[in-house]
Amino acid sequence: MGKDLKGKELGVGLNQRKDGRYQARFTKSNGQRSEKNFVKITEAREWLNKQRYLDSITTTGDMTVDEWYNFWIENYKEGIVKDNTTRNYKQRYEYNIKKEIGGIKLQDVKQLHCQKILNNMFSSGRYSNGTMELTQITLHALFKGAVENDYLQKNPAENLKLKHRDNDSEERRVLTREEQKIFKEYSQNTLYNNAYCLVLETGLRAGEIGGLQWNDIDFDKKVIYVQRTILQDAQKGGFYFGEPKTKKSKRKIPLTNEAISILNNQKLMQSKLKMRSKNWNNDWDGLVFTTINGNPVGSSTFRSMMIRIVKNINFDRQCNVGSDDYEEFEHCYMHSLRHTFATRCIENGIQPKTLQKILGHSTLSTTMDLYVHVTDDQIFSEMNKMNNVI
Repeated sequence: MGKDLKGKELGVGLNQRKDGRYQARFTKSNGQRSEKNFVKITEAREWLNKQRYLDSITTTGDMTVDEWYNFWIENYKEGIVKDNTTRNYKQRYEYNIKKEIGGIKLQDVKQLHCQKILNNMFSSGRYSNGTMELTQITLHALFKGAVENDYLQKNPAENLKLKHRDNDSEERRVLTREEQKIFKEYSQNTLYNNAYCLVLETGLRAGEIGGLQWNDIDFDKKVIYVQRTILQDAQKGGFYFGEPKTKKSKRKIPLTNEAISILNNQKLMQSKLKMRSKNWNNDWDGLVFTTINGNPVGSSTFRSMMIRIVKNINFDRQCNVGSDDYEEFEHCYMHSLRHTFATRCIENGIQPKTLQKILGHSTLSTTMDLYVHVTDDQIFSEMNKMNNVI
């Protein structure tokens, strides 16, 4: 029976340390011991009760995947890994895993259950390769945690086979120079035109654009300091700032003259929006890109506007040449603009190692394999050099 610093009984498995924190200790039925320290005694009791409950249902074999997931995400992911990573785990579990195996007893899950989840996602035709890969990662991490805690002897998500779509190829969408020109023409009168144009000049990610603040920009030195990303989670109250994707993502990006002009245009437009709005949200003052009422702009909002822009391009093309003969402008998204920026850089002779730093990648291979694309224009341009040699 543990006591606090004043000698008050706290109960079995609880005591107060000399530094004031409360320590909870628990020994599982299999003899494995675990302990954790807390600021509040209520938190320590809650953790201890969960440990006892999990141990009891594990001993009887009654723990479901849902019950293990709830414990795993709260104790091993939230506040430990990046918020964006935790959000990805939650989304994939809620949307793809829970309905398939959430009610199954943890000890009854087999590899075929996990494989069926991935197969169903592929068969539905609604999920990209990236989303299916995230589901596979979530399954493996979820059951790996159960193995490490001795709730399972073997990870049922080992050696899963993931089918890839031919139409979701590794060659990401990149705008040709002509397409880039057309897109900018059609986005010119939209609210987020300056954001799109700035990505094409800097290669910023959607979250980095959304989290960009005016004090991150040094107009004298012509440089942007990437300090944060904007994230959105209803359970956390909506928008909030998070750390950039990787350590290398915190970086500085030199600004072209065109980028400076874009930012000056945005500052002027934002001032006009603020004057016109009757419901301007001052809580987010300092953001470079906002909605018409001063709220943050999320990735989905940028994406929705881009879909409208592309629809307008195709509508005009269809009207001009007829419904059967027009050349469709393929959909593109914020990451397409980042890919396009990277490709333009290589086309213009920027060294890959330099581009790696600008994009904020940890490795050069990521830059070259995922973000740099050889366009048809570049192929013909390079081959024309052979004429001079011959």
